[in-house]
Amino acid sequence: MQIVHRLLAVAGFSLLSVLLIILFRTGKVRQCVTFSAYVSVVVAAGVLIYLFPAAYTPDAFQMKQGIYDSLLFGMSLELAIRTFAAFTGIAAIVRLMLGGAVALSTSLILMATPVNSDYSSFIRFEPGITAAGIWCLTFVGLLIVWYQIPVPAFTRAIILGYVPYLMVFTVCVDLVSRLGWGAVQNLNVLNALAFDAVAAYWVYSAWRKD
Repeated sequence: MQIVHRLLAVAGFSLLSVLLIILFRTGKVRQCVTFSAYVSVVVAAGVLIYLFPAAYTPDAFQMKQGIYDSLLFGMSLELAIRTFAAFTGIAAIVRLMLGGAVALSTSLILMATPVNSDYSSFIRFEPGITAAGIWCLTFVGLLIVWYQIPVPAFTRAIILGYVPYLMVFTVCVDLVSRLGWGAVQNLNVLNALAFDAVAAYWVYSAWRKD
């Protein structure tokens, strides 16, 4: 399973590297700057992990995941602002509701997470953090559908791809905390398969013309 996971990880890294090139070549990097930053960070993290595998400690994983989570919440806010900016009446309501959701989620996370959390407690609280990000992105997607807001195809693909993957990631992390580390090998493969699938979808969507 470890070899399969490594192969899937290489495939995911390669797909995101191709995606990053396409985003810059097509100018779609500007459609969601925080998403482009997320892809860049994932690619950079992949390079560092393969160059310095011994440095990829539990603390490094926590720091990496913290950056991913921050970009996830930033992505939700940016997509909402860009999507509803031209609709002044709706935009004010969306900013208020999404800003409140992010503020409430952040407050709950800060209150629930220990100040000096170790790796085990981080795994325990991470599903809740990711779930809050999922709800924020889903909220934006539902508003787009409800108000029938025209958005670029790739912007829609970001939401359609990221939300299902985050759900798989949340389930995998939750199962690790429930079943123990004996199940991590199989769950890593499942998570990598889901990530590769969404990365391939993003590459396809970015390559197509809006």
